[in-house]
Amino acid sequence: MPFQSRLNPHVDQARAHAKEWARQMGMFDEEFLEWPQRWSEEKFDQADFPLFIALTHPDADARELDLVTAWHVALWFVDDLFLPLYRRDHDQESAAAQVDRLMLFLPLDGLPRPSSPRNPVERAFAGLWTGTAATMSPLWRDRFISSVRRFLDGVLWELEHVDHAVTDLIEYLGARRDFGGLQFTAVLMEHALGELGQNVLRSREFRTAVDAFVDAISLHNDIVSYDREVDEGTVANNGVEVARKALGLNRRDAAAVVNALLTARVDTLAEAPAAVPPEAAGFVKSLQEALAGSYLWHELTGRFGQETTGDLAKPRGLGTSAAYVFEGCSGAPGTLRG
Repeated sequence: MPFQSRLNPHVDQARAHAKEWARQMGMFDEEFLEWPQRWSEEKFDQADFPLFIALTHPDADARELDLVTAWHVALWFVDDLFLPLYRRDHDQESAAAQVDRLMLFLPLDGLPRPSSPRNPVERAFAGLWTGTAATMSPLWRDRFISSVRRFLDGVLWELEHVDHAVTDLIEYLGARRDFGGLQFTAVLMEHALGELGQNVLRSREFRTAVDAFVDAISLHNDIVSYDREVDEGTVANNGVEVARKALGLNRRDAAAVVNALLTARVDTLAEAPAAVPPEAAGFVKSLQEALAGSYLWHELTGRFGQETTGDLAKPRGLGTSAAYVFEGCSGAPGTLRG
């Protein structure tokens, strides 16, 4: 990892806010605990979603960090529970209807709607969108809404293919950009960093940089989450498994193929600041920091099967983040190696 990550100083406040917010949305309700047993409060603490946001949005103020964390928690909830909830009945039609209903809570004008939310994600969208949209231009809102729809359509694709795995690696890489949700992350980063101009968004070099960011996080996640997805029975939608079957490889060699693709995307992102329009160079450097932060979060979190010892066993809660995040880090003061 050639980039360095930085930790947002408001991480502990974000942890407290995110957990209470998720509880208010109903994400810890008993009906959601068994699929796949990862949404108890204990599992939520182990995953440490606010740490991911604090490492990918190091300069956001406390209010912005809470907002961005809440949006991502809502999408993680979908990512974790959509497959098991709808896969048990193989009910693609109901899943598609739920996606359409979720989008009703993201109207382009950003104004509240009379629809009554019926589940945690609908409550999350209804509560977050009006305040988020207030500072956005109509074009930016449209891009944001499109990024959410792209993620949700990707989840539908994942649901369709989890029992009928795709065997073409190129097709998989295209779909992974959608159901991974990282396009959404890139668009939402503008909420803290400032809206990008149309000349930037139309730039092929900029789109290449964003795709490299999305691919790098997604492929890295595929490698480190492989064992967890085997246990859950969702490994068919993992790039290592797709490469293993498509190329007739053993698991180790398939992981090496995916790692080579990952390395190439990291290299592309490393070269991007010099290639994009000058006004986008700072944003691309933020993507680089966010990628390094994602790597570090994957190492520190208990979400991917690591034993909760060492760093993860250290104290949690307000005022304790520095006790483990900065130990053993190299680089300039206030930076983290990813």
